[in-house]
Amino acid sequence: MGNGTHGRVWHTDETGNIAFSCFIKTNCSLDQIEGITVELANLIKEVFQELYNITLGIKLPNDMVYNHKKIGGILVETKVSGDMVKYMVIGIGINTNQEKMKEELQEIASSIRIEFHKTIDNNQVIKRFFELLEKTLLQRKLLRNHEK
Repeated sequence: MGNGTHGRVWHTDETGNIAFSCFIKTNCSLDQIEGITVELANLIKEVFQELYNITLGIKLPNDMVYNHKKIGGILVETKVSGDMVKYMVIGIGINTNQEKMKEELQEIASSIRIEFHKTIDNNQVIKRFFELLEKTLLQRKLLRNHEK
């Protein structure tokens, strides 16, 4: 389990799924991160389309969905001082290889494996996501001194 928005709990299987957070030092204005959660969702969507020919939807602002069921989520937390963002913590959870959902979640949540009958290489997905993320952060000038 992890954290979701509005104090909700994110349910994920102990093995086989993607669940990680990354810490990004920055020193940018709030304007520079506007829409970042939706942009991250689009990156995830791009990764699954590119690697597996899977088309996921986005339920704004931070859910990855398919067939009206939540497949994954994104949470971005920031530390703001004055009007400057000092850092961001990006949390991502994606149900990739989970074979069964708890009964109470079956109507609202699913996984790539359940919906598409495909086994996902989580390392490949994460690697490609970080390649796209780095490009996005550089384009937005969000990395402090262009640190990686």
